[in-house]
Amino acid sequence: MKKFTTTLLLVFALIGSAAAQQIEKIFDKYMDDERFQYIYDGSNMDEVNEKGLKNNGQKMLMLNVADAGLMKTFSGEVQEAVKAEGYKTTTYVRHSTNKIQGYTKETTGRKDEVTFIQNGNENVMLIWESFTK
Repeated sequence: MKKFTTTLLLVFALIGSAAAQQIEKIFDKYMDDERFQYIYDGSNMDEVNEKGLKNNGQKMLMLNVADAGLMKTFSGEVQEAVKAEGYKTTTYVRHSTNKIQGYTKETTGRKDEVTFIQNGNENVMLIWESFTK
């Protein structure tokens, strides 16, 4: 019984750590894809904001090609990752086919913010900012 409980706890820990890395996996998957523009900004990493949070950098992915299939796939991956990682919706703006969705997730020592911008069928942008408490 003790082995079963330990095994069960280990399985849940592995599932949780895999889900917690999905946004980062999206960046890893697409950062070298020529159809995307990838930007990493770590210029203010040592700064602490007014809420006492240290900035760990910002990553951005932009898809600027009119490839409806890739946009749909990429958008689906982002939505699945946000849901699986337990992000809370903080902002939702829609005008016609344009959307802006903001999400945040806080743990004991960290805060992550994700912004997903979709401009019709023309371009998509994913922004990920991470802060340490």
